[in-house]
Amino acid sequence: MISYISGKVIKNEIGKVNYMDILIPSGIGYRVFVTSQFKFVEKDTDVFVYTSFQVREDSQTLYGFNTELERDFFEQLLTVSGIGPKLGLSILSTYSMERVKELVLEGDSKMLSKVSGLGLKGAQKIILELRGKIDFDRDDINSKSDIRLKELKEALRSLGFTGSGLEESVKRGGELLKKENMDIEDLIRKVLVQ
Repeated sequence: MISYISGKVIKNEIGKVNYMDILIPSGIGYRVFVTSQFKFVEKDTDVFVYTSFQVREDSQTLYGFNTELERDFFEQLLTVSGIGPKLGLSILSTYSMERVKELVLEGDSKMLSKVSGLGLKGAQKIILELRGKIDFDRDDINSKSDIRLKELKEALRSLGFTGSGLEESVKRGGELLKKENMDIEDLIRKVLVQ
């Protein structure tokens, strides 16, 4: 497994396919395919790239990322059946890693399906298969709270809440979520009881 490469950029290609050719000190050059969100460096500049080495029947390819987390998330995407390296790279070219995590958390298959070559069924499969696998950090927990508050607002609207009464109830829900993480049913129940 080649987990990172450090060397001098001898060629950059930005277009339909984004890649860099990197010459390492031993004299070997590697072509590393990257996302459109990759921070490119000028030719003849030293670079350090986290890589994912993917072996297929007909190819051995390196995919490069700015951070170790992004590389690990790319590899998580590849665990979803039907998602190959090119589609994984396309997903991370269309959206940042953080945005993809948000879309998975929110279950927003419509937005995720805007990735070229993915489609609605592929997006739904990613959401279904990754929801339980991704380790969400503290920011993602805040994102979950935001989602819960949106769900709470929708539920309260359907129960007839409007205006300042609705906003007050959502604010109370936010305060409850700061104290403890709970599912939407418990949150609605506690907000209605108070």
